[in-house]
Amino acid sequence: MATRSGLVWLALLAYLPSQFTRLASAQGTAPAAGESVSLTTRDGVQLKISYFPGTARIGSPQAKQTTPVVFLHDFKGSRAVFAALVQNLLAASKGETGRTFAAVTVDLRAHGESTKLANSAQVELNAAKLNKEDYVAMASYLDAVRNFLVTKNDEGELNLNKLCLVGSGMGASVAANWAFTDWSYPPLAVGKQGQDVKAIAMISPQWTFNGLMVQRPMQFRVLKERVAWMIVYGDKDPKFQADAVRITKQLERFHPATDETGAKRPASGLTVLKLNTRLQGDSLLTQFGVSADDQIVKFLSENVADTQQEWISRRNRLP
Repeated sequence: MATRSGLVWLALLAYLPSQFTRLASAQGTAPAAGESVSLTTRDGVQLKISYFPGTARIGSPQAKQTTPVVFLHDFKGSRAVFAALVQNLLAASKGETGRTFAAVTVDLRAHGESTKLANSAQVELNAAKLNKEDYVAMASYLDAVRNFLVTKNDEGELNLNKLCLVGSGMGASVAANWAFTDWSYPPLAVGKQGQDVKAIAMISPQWTFNGLMVQRPMQFRVLKERVAWMIVYGDKDPKFQADAVRITKQLERFHPATDETGAKRPASGLTVLKLNTRLQGDSLLTQFGVSADDQIVKFLSENVADTQQEWISRRNRLP
């Protein structure tokens, strides 16, 4: 038999989704539906992603300034964890004359729907059985996602030169290593390869996650200096706090809060958000979403989406 308190909770759970729908309708928006896409990595893993295109007309000047944001989840998570944050991000677009975002959420290998090999449907990848080499591969084989974005860039849907990464827990380590690879490509005399990542938001980053370290990215001066960084963590967990502080110290001297005159910079390139909780990673994101989401969107807007970056065709320029 249901108790009175239980009935109240059931009523509340039924009420909240309808209120969300009413609010979205009142604001003239509705939750965007992502396109489910299957990609194949160089080593044969089928990666499942969801693509949320921007609202600008394809090929228009505004579309060629659309900021793509790739979302990378935590250990044993999935791309579904970013649903609310993606909706907030897309809602921050300002129509035909302002900023626009596109989003890609990724099920990392052995997680979510990315558990199959392209040439062996019987093999099931298991996150609990991943080893150090698997975690390193998780970052290095995300060129499948980049290639997808190259196609969208060359079709005039977005500007790959404004690429942003949002990583949670394990995904933060993956994001930092993706950016390291991106900024390690040598410049070309003609065309462009790499140097596309312009901002990274790391939710509960760790110095090392099962052998996947952020040491190399934190030793790469040009990456630390030329990319905007955001660190989000719960400050009631001493280990996560220590790692977040360690990473912040690696970055802060490259992103002073004031300019040469002492005036505060509108966007210093480094944002640190400490939340009063022990929660970390995907749990922090889902339970403190309202506190974190708006700040993440603001960070991406100020440091990348509200800036102009050259749009460059990448056709036949893949590294």
